Amino acid sequence: IRHKIVEMIQRVNACYAFLDILVWRFHQGETPVAELAMMKVQATTTLEFVARESLQVLSGRAYTGDNRVERIYREARIFVIGGGSEEILRDLAGRQLGF
Repeated sequence: IRHKIVEMIQRVNACYAFLDILVWRFHQGETPVAELAMMKVQATTTLEFVARESLQVLSGRAYTGDNRVERIYREARIFVIGGGSEEILRDLAGRQLGF
């Protein structure tokens, strides 16, 4: 379980670091479209991963009643799809980067 928790923390911290860079670039007057698309993919896939791993750590307790983790897990998929699927956002980022 310890390894799962560490990996969840690593992924969330990576999102925060990426976000800090994007905020700094905005303050510099930039509009980093490719990086914004990549950040959305990173954040939503991290949310989905953390929700899934949390369910696994909590095992059967996560599926009983109106558990917060279970609700977050169900809603995480909506965030991945809403506002552009991963594939569309990666395609946008690739075009912005010249690929």
